[in-house]
Amino acid sequence: MVQQASAPNVSVAPLDLEDAKEPPLNLYKTKEPYTETIVSVERLVGPKAPGETCHIVIDHGGNIPYWEGHSYGVIPPGENPKKLGSPHNVRLYSIASTRYGDSFDGKTASSYVRRAVYYDPKTGKEDPSKRGICSNFLCNSKLGDKV
Repeated sequence: MVQQASAPNVSVAPLDLEDAKEPPLNLYKTKEPYTETIVSVERLVGPKAPGETCHIVIDHGGNIPYWEGHSYGVIPPGENPKKLGSPHNVRLYSIASTRYGDSFDGKTASSYVRRAVYYDPKTGKEDPSKRGICSNFLCNSKLGDKV
């Protein structure tokens, strides 16, 4: 079941997406981002597989229409250690769903995210200080979390 995002600013219907003449681009900016809701996070690889890939579905309430081949930006929570007092930089993720979304209502988008981890070549152990900030944030997300 898809959880709906709060009051949509843009009304989108699947047929409107079909008839669009131009792709929607740069609807939101880094300084004024749009907040979306996590609908599901599903691990896609077996328990013994090296690494982890997750299928992430977000509900944008129809406020972020897109075309196939687009990507969306995610700003992970926290502060950028290289620019104290500033948020992390935007990370781009390819959108894996069609413009109609996962429920064919134009209100969701999904991505496949591989958790970024680093293994020290000498010890063979994971170095937690070098984990991917955004991929780990997304893979650790739960239903209802805000992105």
